[in-house]
Amino acid sequence: MLKRLGISLLVLMAGLFLLAVLLIRWVKPAETLDLAYQDISIVSKLEAMLVNRKLEVRLSESEINDIVKKQLSSHRELPHDLEIDGAKLHLDGSRLDADVNVTWQERVPVGVHMVFSLAWQPPNLVITPQQADVRGKLLPASWITLPQTVIPLESYLPKLIGIRAVTFEKDAVVVQFKAFQ
Repeated sequence: MLKRLGISLLVLMAGLFLLAVLLIRWVKPAETLDLAYQDISIVSKLEAMLVNRKLEVRLSESEINDIVKKQLSSHRELPHDLEIDGAKLHLDGSRLDADVNVTWQERVPVGVHMVFSLAWQPPNLVITPQQADVRGKLLPASWITLPQTVIPLESYLPKLIGIRAVTFEKDAVVVQFKAFQ
């Protein structure tokens, strides 16, 4: 009887171990991502404004990627003992899709796909998390409790220039300026 119970317990433990290994392999990120970014050159953007003779600047998907990565790199710690390791973003109008690599408890790498909404709430660009999934399996909202990310766009500008409006296009964000605010 004791021998049978010992064997059953051993088989159960082996099964649980195998299940844990399979789960860890399943949530593993599909690609290696980082939080490396380049600061946006205000001078080149101002030159483009002068050439186009418009008080507006188009921020491409890669520039939005850099702005968001800069923000993420200063806020890497997340609730539930998660830490952001890297991200890759795709802009689709006011929707931002993000493939994010996180590490749980400094041991288990997890690849998460997240969807955010972008909104202009003067003077800030506000990024609000909408949903998250791992390999297509939707995560409960309580598992990914991220706050809104607020990016003060006017902080990138000289004091005499303000922002009139921000519009979201398929693959760019257009910032319209007003002079002498």
